[in-house]
Amino acid sequence: MRLAWIDALKGFGIILVVFAHYNLPAALDTYIFSFHMPLFFFISGFLFNFVKYTESATNFVKGRFKSLIIPYFAFAVLTCLFYFLLDEVYSPGVTNIKFFEPDILYMIYSILYASGPMISYNSPLWFLTCLFVTELLFYWLAKRYYWQPRKLLIWLTAAGIIGYLYSVYVPFRLPWNADVALTAVVFYGAGSLFRKIIESVEELRVDSGLPKYGLRFNKVFSRAENFLLGLFVLANLLYFVYLLNIPTDKINMNVLKYGGFFSFYLLAFSGIFTFVYIFKKVRTSKILEYYGRNSLIVLALHFPMKDILTKLSNIIFGIDLDCFGCTTIFALILTGLNLVCLTPVIFTINKYFPFLAGKKNSSAGFKGFKFSFRKSSD
Repeated sequence: MRLAWIDALKGFGIILVVFAHYNLPAALDTYIFSFHMPLFFFISGFLFNFVKYTESATNFVKGRFKSLIIPYFAFAVLTCLFYFLLDEVYSPGVTNIKFFEPDILYMIYSILYASGPMISYNSPLWFLTCLFVTELLFYWLAKRYYWQPRKLLIWLTAAGIIGYLYSVYVPFRLPWNADVALTAVVFYGAGSLFRKIIESVEELRVDSGLPKYGLRFNKVFSRAENFLLGLFVLANLLYFVYLLNIPTDKINMNVLKYGGFFSFYLLAFSGIFTFVYIFKKVRTSKILEYYGRNSLIVLALHFPMKDILTKLSNIIFGIDLDCFGCTTIFALILTGLNLVCLTPVIFTINKYFPFLAGKKNSSAGFKGFKFSFRKSSD
């Protein structure tokens, strides 16, 4: 069963991804990067159903390969073709994209290696290969410690430490962003553990025949949730105020820039849980749910769409959009325009090419917008 608040949270997260790829004021840019990609790994872990794949690792790997790696290669090839044609049409004989400067063998190698800066033609695609490796790593840990959360937590902590040390001391990148996966699995595992906690609490709430200690745990956890929400929101606000006054280096998981070990995880988890609890408690938005269900397509295509809009504005209006950088309002407008222009693309992919988004059918379609339109017409 789909959880509306999770879809809405994914929609919020993918909008932040698009928004952050426009030129933003330094404080806002640094704040968003401190948690927006960890949030996606957390959500992926929250949605992971280990019990479904307990007996068959082969089915798990096949499923994840179809939902992540096939879309990665499909969108990698499509965007390379798109940028090659864009170069030929917009500036014949001039190579504007550095990715195309080396020979064809290097291009193929870069797509296959699929690591960090090598995906320069469409950098957001790094997330797909990284998530695939992250899920394999967590599955391996879950096979051993899923029913022993304390041991699982210890191993996740160890992975996070190794991932951080790798980013500091190792000068080369691993294929398919396996180096980032050592850090990402911490957030993925946290999402899985968090789901187990809230599901156990929901069981306590439903079961009216529980002994007193069960009801007591229910009350204590409910109070703790409210306290933690306030704590996380306060930490986020203080961090943002701090960024307004003191410039700080931007965190970027894609290029292994984590800053301080403790500050990285503190800021990431405070941002994650702030918005997790907000979206759990407030009414969801059908538009956010729509983009959440189609977040993979938005992730893969918002860079090319951004460049299309930039080129068109230059050709038609003579406006260089880069000149409007560092303006939050203008970035919001461009983000909205990007998402609106992607909507028919999303519809087309879901209806005719669902395999591009790792889907078996077109269930995502225009479902969210149809619902919203129907309600507004009543």
